[in-house]
Amino acid sequence: MRMTHYFLGMAVLTVPALLATAGTGLLGGGSELHVSLGLCTAIFTVATHTLLIMFMIVTGKVLKAAMASRPLPPTFLGELNAFFAEKRAYPVSALAAVSIVAVAVLGYAQRGFGLPAEAHMLLGIAALAFNLWALTLELAALRDTQGLLDRTAHALDALDRERTTELSFEDEPPVPARTWMILAGSAWLPYLYWALIEWKGDFARVSLLLPLACGTASVLAFLKALGARRRGTA
Repeated sequence: MRMTHYFLGMAVLTVPALLATAGTGLLGGGSELHVSLGLCTAIFTVATHTLLIMFMIVTGKVLKAAMASRPLPPTFLGELNAFFAEKRAYPVSALAAVSIVAVAVLGYAQRGFGLPAEAHMLLGIAALAFNLWALTLELAALRDTQGLLDRTAHALDALDRERTTELSFEDEPPVPARTWMILAGSAWLPYLYWALIEWKGDFARVSLLLPLACGTASVLAFLKALGARRRGTA
């Protein structure tokens, strides 16, 4: 799931909670239901705004890392620079969270210190309208940011595919002729080991399969050495 889905799911729960809190406050005054629902709504609303802020911060770090690690096209660099310059939804999310906290604090202050109920009610209505507007703005900004991330990911994938296509085994330096000559001589080491070490110089006791295998490997390596020398890699 994308971050847009998580935010949208939390927003779908936040909006009814805000409306229910406002409704219990207008109809029931300072009832215990309003107080409990308001506290839970404030916590959940702040969590929703915080989720977007965290996603925007992480997105900025990811895009900066992409800019530093790959030569992205100029069009993407322009989009990324605009993204970092605008800092979309940052102030709105922070103010929306602060407004909800202020309403909750003022509600408890009304009960404990006898502040006018009208102050809590007016600030609550203003915070409700501001948060509903903020959620729509945040969702739009989140969709734009997700689209920018998707386009950046496609650009990085395209660069990786081009790089993989450019690389091939033919680009690797060929094995020099002297290396093949060393391999040609080394191919006889197993035969010499068995004849001189294991059988104490009695070559007749060595199986014919071993010199045939060693000889075949030596001849192939020698042919490779000749080919490398003709290509001028000696």
